[in-house]
Amino acid sequence: MAELKKKFSLKVIKDLFFSVGGLVAMNGVIQLLLYPSINRRFGDAVFGDILSMLAVVSVLATAIGTGANYARMVAKTRERGGNGDFNIFLLVSIVPTAVVSVVSSVLILGQKSIVFNVLFILLTFMSILRYYGDVEYRLNVNFVLFFVYYLLISLGYVAGSFLIKYDVFGANSTWVIAILFGELLSVLFVALTGSIFKGRSVLQASPFFWENMKTTAFLLGSNFINALVLQADKLLLKAFVSSEAVTIFYVATLIGKVIAMLTTPLNGIIIGYLARYKGRFTAKFFTLTVAAALAVCALFTAGGVLVSHIFVKLMYPGIYAETTQYFPLANCGQVFYFVSGSLMVVVLRFAHEKYQLITNIIYAALFAAVVIPFVIYFGIWGITVGLLIVNVVRFIIVTVIGFAHVDRGSEAGGKLPDSAD
Repeated sequence: MAELKKKFSLKVIKDLFFSVGGLVAMNGVIQLLLYPSINRRFGDAVFGDILSMLAVVSVLATAIGTGANYARMVAKTRERGGNGDFNIFLLVSIVPTAVVSVVSSVLILGQKSIVFNVLFILLTFMSILRYYGDVEYRLNVNFVLFFVYYLLISLGYVAGSFLIKYDVFGANSTWVIAILFGELLSVLFVALTGSIFKGRSVLQASPFFWENMKTTAFLLGSNFINALVLQADKLLLKAFVSSEAVTIFYVATLIGKVIAMLTTPLNGIIIGYLARYKGRFTAKFFTLTVAAALAVCALFTAGGVLVSHIFVKLMYPGIYAETTQYFPLANCGQVFYFVSGSLMVVVLRFAHEKYQLITNIIYAALFAAVVIPFVIYFGIWGITVGLLIVNVVRFIIVTVIGFAHVDRGSEAGGKLPDSAD
């Protein structure tokens, strides 16, 4: 028994190492090479516009790609259906993706070029497939290939950075192609090494199609609200302040987001193992989980502020003085947002997925009531303080839902499984 527990612990550590390593590699390339290259090439104002465009990509990819990703995991947990249901859903999503992409291109950049818009639609759709694609390795708890998947994205972005530096495809299209290159490499890799895009049933609906689509709809709606609110800082600052304000706030929150994004692969591990967890959801277990989440918030916030001073001074020296005042509150707000997301992943193992949608609807309402007026009247400070308030409230809401679903019986049986095998 002790030996099995030791093996299980070592496997979790190894999985965490590879999953976090992959995300660190990708975000390291984005923040140290790709985005600074774009900023140097285009300047703070245009960089703010490009960040706003990428916010649109992120909203669509998170809503559709991550929604389908999590729904596929739920389908496995409940033993219903296979890959065909989700591939059909992804294929149909091309239509709204294309419409939103073109409208955003015209409104934000004033870009009406057919070539540019086709490239931007392709970037958005490939990003959706990339966000979905890592489910292949989480379904099989294969975090070595998960690491390779994100490493390939990183290598694609490295190559893309050189395209930007030498302006290979011209000012309008090079940044789109640079990012697209990384997405294409990852999708090609999962198509070659995985099974989710292969087989005779690749576009064949299962008998559980509508049940799977119902779950997908819940998770898509939840992730859409989630992503829209997460990216709203760029869109709101662009609309009510300036393109330069988008860049300043992005840089001020950058390290907080990068550090907190480490929770994304952790969520994958949590989902993978909780899918096979047969124990009970006890008050003691959830209390320890909440305490750990708060400790992570404190640690990540302190680390985020410290690293922000070093990183921004090196990579964005032109706006360092303007951003330092926002570091503590901006980093704290970002960390609370992501950590509450990880806490929700735990809660969803024992509660219906509708609670994620309900939580995010409440969160979106709070965001609209607090953050939007704050931005209009107080600019960058408004969004900094407003986001901290609503993200702390989000954490509290998730905690309340968790405690409402704990097993009130004996604490016995609430242990982790002895083995992952």
